[in-house]
Amino acid sequence: MKDFQALIGEWHGEGEVPMEPPMKISVEAKLERLGEFIVMRSVGEPAEMPDSVSIIGGAPDGEPQPMHYFDSRGVKRLFMMALEGSTWKIWRAPGEDWKGPDGPGFNQRFIGEISADGKTIEGRWERGMGDAGDEWGIDFPMDYFRK
Repeated sequence: MKDFQALIGEWHGEGEVPMEPPMKISVEAKLERLGEFIVMRSVGEPAEMPDSVSIIGGAPDGEPQPMHYFDSRGVKRLFMMALEGSTWKIWRAPGEDWKGPDGPGFNQRFIGEISADGKTIEGRWERGMGDAGDEWGIDFPMDYFRK
């Protein structure tokens, strides 16, 4: 879990969902240690952005970590999370049915690049489409700024 030290702290996130009209979104996120785990909390705006909490950890150090996600819509998902150099990745756990029953019917992953000074993360959520959910396109950009 020491690999994730660069993410610990409070962050402000900004993005824009490509719809008509485009929806600007913001999030206040906090990542903190809880024993051997990391807890990630976020509160989003506007109201359509769900608030969420994730519990991360449980795998051996150096391996991708399970990320149990829960949000204010009642959605729960199992993701995996890894930090490879300066690249932060979150993806649907193997074996999880991307069409449900607890997901919205699409596959999703996050890729973020942490700046050299650790103060910004330039990221994007991607959506998997197609019959297998493995044709990837940008869902929406999401950049984070350390508070």
